[in-house]
Amino acid sequence: MMLFQIRTVQPGRGGKGPMKRIVASLALFFACLSAVPVAQTSADNQSFVRLSPDGRGFVVDGKPWDPWGCNYFDPHVGWAPKLWREFDAAKVEEHFRVMEGLGVNVVRVFLTAQSFFPEPPNLEPEALRKFGTLLAIARRHGIRVHPTGPDHWEGRPAWSAGDLFADPKALETQVAFWKAFAARYKNDPTIFAYDLRNEPHIQWRGRAMESDWRAWLRKRYATVEALRKAWGAAGETVESFDAVAIPPDETAPNSAALLDYQRFRESVADRWTQLQADAIRSVDPNHPITVGLIQWTVPVVIGKPSRYAAFRPSRTAPLVDFLSIHFYPLWGDPLASDEDFDRNLAYLELLLRYVRAGDPQKPLLVGEFGWYGGGRTYDRSTVRSAEDQARWCRAAVMQGRGLAAGWLNWAYADTPTARDMTRFSGLATEDGKPKPWGEAFRQLSKTPSAWVTAGDNPPTEVEFDVDRAIANPKAGDEMLRRYFEAWKAAKRCGLQVR
Repeated sequence: MMLFQIRTVQPGRGGKGPMKRIVASLALFFACLSAVPVAQTSADNQSFVRLSPDGRGFVVDGKPWDPWGCNYFDPHVGWAPKLWREFDAAKVEEHFRVMEGLGVNVVRVFLTAQSFFPEPPNLEPEALRKFGTLLAIARRHGIRVHPTGPDHWEGRPAWSAGDLFADPKALETQVAFWKAFAARYKNDPTIFAYDLRNEPHIQWRGRAMESDWRAWLRKRYATVEALRKAWGAAGETVESFDAVAIPPDETAPNSAALLDYQRFRESVADRWTQLQADAIRSVDPNHPITVGLIQWTVPVVIGKPSRYAAFRPSRTAPLVDFLSIHFYPLWGDPLASDEDFDRNLAYLELLLRYVRAGDPQKPLLVGEFGWYGGGRTYDRSTVRSAEDQARWCRAAVMQGRGLAAGWLNWAYADTPTARDMTRFSGLATEDGKPKPWGEAFRQLSKTPSAWVTAGDNPPTEVEFDVDRAIANPKAGDEMLRRYFEAWKAAKRCGLQVR
């Protein structure tokens, strides 16, 4: 979840160096890395999670294993949560006891840059000790761990001050983090998979972006004359690649320059993903890799071009082992009316189909989802009951049958200091008492076939033109509306992504 940034969007309204230089720098960086000891763990007869033979799900020892869990942090360590700074093993043990009782088999946890990697190239020993304690607690309760990071919840070290996706030094440091972390935990099957980062989003501007943009154009067009021909009137004033500016962050339906810039942003996302995934695989052959994509990865209800996250699933899928997407019902208030409820279910289904189209032979995990119930939040004046929350969340899971291989609720428990829906989004209250959604979650954990079942045969299909949507957000909204209209009859609709 992007803290403080989630908002409801009404229908139709919006809310460096090139690779060679980076690779060369990485070689020097790794030459300076000190040896990282491998963590010694007692896995208590656990086996690693693997992808299923058909590629659509996961297995453990050849038997189906369906990720069913939540995003975990202590609900009483501030906002944003300071899980590692205020780590309390006794409280964590109690939380995992509650989660085990609710049927949780995996938790997603955030590794923070300030706690784990404040001064590269060495991982912080105290953070590793706490993480090791959390892993041991998870093993005792039969729960696997899905580490995500390094993120900013506990502060930003000096190395993370720049553009994390385009600045060469920041790229080197993130790669170094994952190489050291994965080397340490490569033999621990308590870890389900690595999530490279929470909700990455490629910036629109910046010095590194501008430099790499011009290098990308040189590679794509070779000559200024070729660029002028491709861009038409917009390219007439271009005299050299060094003079090409970043396009304005404005809708431009027929702009070749804007479409090129969006494709360039996608290439920045590809490079960032591949560098880190390669680093992990160089030391750890055991754990799958994914990246927890924000829902603005799907270019609908984004409002303006820069809100497109620039992680196109068809480009990301070859770089990771499975896909992961986050979803919240933000196309109007889902509980305002039956129409709003259905509209958001259709939005969810479109999102799942869009991401799955990136590679239908790889599993899709919903790494965050949920809604609030039990009061009002700081950013929403409408009171929603705990029963409202259960109604929406259960419907969302069932809408994803045959599409999603697993679901992780946001969050474990209601968080009283949260500034957004997290205040009432838990499976349990802040004191660990199961909410109606937690009870429904427990029942669903006993019958995964009810929400994993394949046999998805929608009666109709709608086309989605990605390039149109990333250059013209209004076109993306129109495609979403068209999808909803086609979806209404059977409350199911296919999607042809092109």
